Amino acid sequence: MQLRAIERILRDQHEVDLTVADNAIDAMIAVGALKPDLVIMDILMPGLDGIEACRRIKANAETRDIQIVLASAMMTPELERAARHAGARRVMAKPVDLVELVGTAAAQTVRNPAGEPEPVTTIRGANLVVEMLAEAGVEIVFGLPGGAISPVHDALLDSKLRVVTTRHESGAMFAAAGYARATGRLAVVAVTSGPGVLNALTGLATAWCDGLPVLLLVGEVPRPAHGKGVLQDGSAHGLQIVEMARYISKLAAEVPRPSALPHLLRRAIATTQSGRRGPALLTLPMDVTMGQMSRPRAGGTVTVEHVLAPDLVDDVATILRDAQRPLILAGHGVRGGTAPARLVAVAEQLACPVATTPKGKGTFPDAHPLALGVLGLGGHRSAQRYLENGIDVVIALGTSLGDMSTDGFSPHLQAPRAMIHVDIDAKQIGRSYAPTHAIVASAEEFLGALADRLARTQGPAALRALPGGVERHVLTSSRRFDRIAPQDAIAEIQEILPRDTIFSIDSGEHFLFAAHYLEANLPDAFVAMTGLGSMGQSIGAAIGAQLAFPTRTVSAICGDGCFAMNAFEVATAVAERLPIRVFVFNDERLGMVENGHQKVYGRSPAYPTTPMDVCTVAQGLGATVLRVERPGQLLAARDLLCTAPGPIVVDVRIDPDIMLPRRDRVSAMAPGGAGKTKQVS
Repeated sequence: MQLRAIERILRDQHEVDLTVADNAIDAMIAVGALKPDLVIMDILMPGLDGIEACRRIKANAETRDIQIVLASAMMTPELERAARHAGARRVMAKPVDLVELVGTAAAQTVRNPAGEPEPVTTIRGANLVVEMLAEAGVEIVFGLPGGAISPVHDALLDSKLRVVTTRHESGAMFAAAGYARATGRLAVVAVTSGPGVLNALTGLATAWCDGLPVLLLVGEVPRPAHGKGVLQDGSAHGLQIVEMARYISKLAAEVPRPSALPHLLRRAIATTQSGRRGPALLTLPMDVTMGQMSRPRAGGTVTVEHVLAPDLVDDVATILRDAQRPLILAGHGVRGGTAPARLVAVAEQLACPVATTPKGKGTFPDAHPLALGVLGLGGHRSAQRYLENGIDVVIALGTSLGDMSTDGFSPHLQAPRAMIHVDIDAKQIGRSYAPTHAIVASAEEFLGALADRLARTQGPAALRALPGGVERHVLTSSRRFDRIAPQDAIAEIQEILPRDTIFSIDSGEHFLFAAHYLEANLPDAFVAMTGLGSMGQSIGAAIGAQLAFPTRTVSAICGDGCFAMNAFEVATAVAERLPIRVFVFNDERLGMVENGHQKVYGRSPAYPTTPMDVCTVAQGLGATVLRVERPGQLLAARDLLCTAPGPIVVDVRIDPDIMLPRRDRVSAMAPGGAGKTKQVS
């Protein structure tokens, strides 16, 4: 109520750009992103109090000169002394005179060495957007043009940013997600309003579920036209795009006026990359992107670091050293930065076996002697057997511990001595298991602190038997003359392609075989977005990864059902001259759906994908094509697959009768189902 009152009070102060935050963490992010002239903060804020937030802002070299006013309705001499010691310019009791405070800040105008006010330069809103993206390190903008977003695309013509025009907005979002997943950097998509942004929402939800820094810029009809029945009105008076996106993004907002554009854009960029990463959406009305505005005077960034208590790290180190059968379970949160290298160091210091989640595959090398392989969907016998034979301590790093990464919520993961759950997002902790140690921190920060602590500790870890490496199921080859077993196809693919190939994996039966039989020894070698599990993402993701790493081989593995959903992004790869290799594991049906239905209901409906000729479709889109029906045909096409320019689409005719043993996930999710899962084939 107080924040809404502040907005009303300053509504008519046209020279004031106001940003409000209802907690100190959001306030610190906004301060670092916007570099405001004045910050007014309540001393008693939720979570982190205002005094500590003030101390951190003043400790940052880029924000230490900002004026900070700390206020409280319960001001005491002790609070005032603490606030001034933290660096507050003024300390006052509430209510505060906002107009007077704003006037004081405005009087301190930035001046040049001659003592005169700095000249104000103006710029078109769309051009400012593009300039700020470039300053933030963005190199590529994915998307599709359209009327409402046309000012941004016009401004892109004058920039050095590469524009990748996909064939569908979902393809643009999947490409951006793949780029963000492969690099860890911000990816940007620009689409128009109405159907443009609605087509992009599945990709936005994918970035949300997988924690990927993607910024979606949406063109919008001019503000004076809102609510008048204008075509594709996405405002609060029309489709309510912001309200839709609010539940699948870290930030969703409409830019309300030209002067707010640079500040909201900085906030969106900072939000995508702070804490648990995730997407943001900004709608840009055409009168904002076409209008002239003053250039912002300053910019900046902010980081919100987690403070790990030394005694907590000491306790974890002691528990792990003394454990008899410990397990490290590494998730997607271990990917990026120095976290994978630190994980290897910690595992070796402790002689502790490591399993990965399906999405975390590659964060620990499959070829390492301590590797157990994947636990969960497409998992390995070595990981499952080690878990079921009993563990006394488990440390889960950067994983939400969902059903696909826990072997159907296996009760064996609830280790009797200690369950240590480390995640940058506090909401992920305690949802499916009861941790004895709940640690909110990034895997990189935690592993670094733990490695330092172990290095200073005298004495070896407890003697333990090594797991013996990753153990895979041995399946028979296909007996059909016109089909190839999935595991045989994967073996030939990996034999042909370079060792540093990046594989993007789609959602379907083929995912299990890729997770199980591909050997991933690099942290970025396995790109899978399983948070939402949307079909058709792999081709777009391969495009994004190839743009991120143009000198490396990038391959997509998808099913024929996935190919049917987003096949036209092959044309994007052709247009951009991207040499991705797309392997379509074709069993002429929606295999995972049919198999699952059979296991649950005891009968199998028919969900065919025919009639569809994969090679004819891909050839019509401009790709080189190849059909594989028997073992050895992929190996015979080695030269083509390794040297041909542009994309190649391979129709791999899979034997649908060959399946991996797996857990019955439906039984695991049923009431009382945890621990009652059964093995099915």
